Amino acid sequence: MVKGSRQKHKHRFHKQISSNNYAPTIQHKDNESTNQVSSLLDKLRKEVRFNNGSSSVLSPTLPQPAFNYLMREHAEREQQEREERDVMRQRVSGPVPPKSWLVAWKGEVGKVETMELLIKERKEKRKVWDESTLLMREIPTLLESCLKIVAINVKSYISCPYFSSIPTHLKQLILSFLSIYNPLNEEILPLFTMDTEYEELDLANSSINFERLRKSFWKIVRKQNCENNLVEDWEDLVDQNDEYTDVISYRRTFSKQIDLANEDDTSSENSKKTYISKLPKLRRLNLAFNNNIPGIPLSFLLDSTLPLLTHLSIAGCFNREDGPHSLRILSGLINLLFLDVSYCGWVTDQIILQVINWDRDLKSLRILAALNCGNWKDVELVRKTLSKNRRLFELWTR
Repeated sequence: MVKGSRQKHKHRFHKQISSNNYAPTIQHKDNESTNQVSSLLDKLRKEVRFNNGSSSVLSPTLPQPAFNYLMREHAEREQQEREERDVMRQRVSGPVPPKSWLVAWKGEVGKVETMELLIKERKEKRKVWDESTLLMREIPTLLESCLKIVAINVKSYISCPYFSSIPTHLKQLILSFLSIYNPLNEEILPLFTMDTEYEELDLANSSINFERLRKSFWKIVRKQNCENNLVEDWEDLVDQNDEYTDVISYRRTFSKQIDLANEDDTSSENSKKTYISKLPKLRRLNLAFNNNIPGIPLSFLLDSTLPLLTHLSIAGCFNREDGPHSLRILSGLINLLFLDVSYCGWVTDQIILQVINWDRDLKSLRILAALNCGNWKDVELVRKTLSKNRRLFELWTR
């Protein structure tokens, strides 16, 4: 009995000794880890205090105004960085992205903002054209959304053969949306040159040149091949019973003598050729803000081949040298109802009154749009002069 109790006591004693031998070791390791973390934190705090206090250490070496300026600039930069971090925390979850990411993100945002401003400006500048043709092309909301998507992604359709199957009236609308979101260029142009049923051709803001325009929508024929179908007067093309000149005899072609001095080739071979339009139904042509087309050759081409044109925009086109002469030539488009010469610095009230014989030409004109043009001294005189013998005439200026 005594021996058993002694053994139990001995066993309990050895167990206590073994536990006392290991406990200090574990506690020692914990203390070492804690001390290491504490020392690192203290070191970090000292570095932060040193960095924050470096400016104050250097301050005695700087003039007081310079020191105040640098401190203010430093505080503003810190405030800006703090605001940027707050914005990023609101946009994305997780930690704030590195500064290199912020720079790239700002660049993309800047591009988007620039494009949005450009689109807004294009919409604003084409309001005049849209108001003049609004009743002719009312667009449902769903169709408008679809046309916008097609216009933005039009380059993806270049290699798609089915694009040519899109009806002409939809291609007309796509061209209008292209002028806002993705202006027409020579790469995209072939998608729209196979149709001949255009009533409206919206090439605003495009970058195509005169040669591509002429080759795409006009054709050259030998005079001897079409002289039997040529008429000397545009009225011969029109059904006299149709007041609005909508019914055309498509087998006949109007031809007016083109001034070959403005053509590139004045050879005898060229004199045997004539240009005719591929678009017999074309009534509305928007060439606004295209700076790659020379005024005089274009004006001769339109005047000689499109006598039934009713709406024309040359807003933002031509220069002071050829602008007035071009306008004089275009006054031969006797069926014009709407003429837009807005955003042309060379268009003044004196030019309008001098280059066009208003008693003889453009008798059908109802609207002359001349917004944001050159210096106009007497708008009312222009309005009064042009209103003579013209019913419902309007002069749009600003």
